[in-house]
Amino acid sequence: MRFHLTSFLIGFGAGAATVAVGRHVRPALVEIATAAYQLADAVTARVVMAQEDFEDVLAEARARVRGGADDTRASA
Repeated sequence: MRFHLTSFLIGFGAGAATVAVGRHVRPALVEIATAAYQLADAVTARVVMAQEDFEDVLAEARARVRGGADDTRASA
């Protein structure tokens, strides 16, 4: 098998470029991942709050149907 200097230099250059670019890209990737986690946490919190509000409405409706306690929020 012959040694091809051009192929060797291309491979070496690709490896060196990967290391050089990786050092600069990693901080950007960490920032993007951080922002994605913050967004996911915010969305999850809002979904949980909306779910609790919906469950409160259903509980109030169930209490009215079953003839339970009067709605204290409406009279306040």
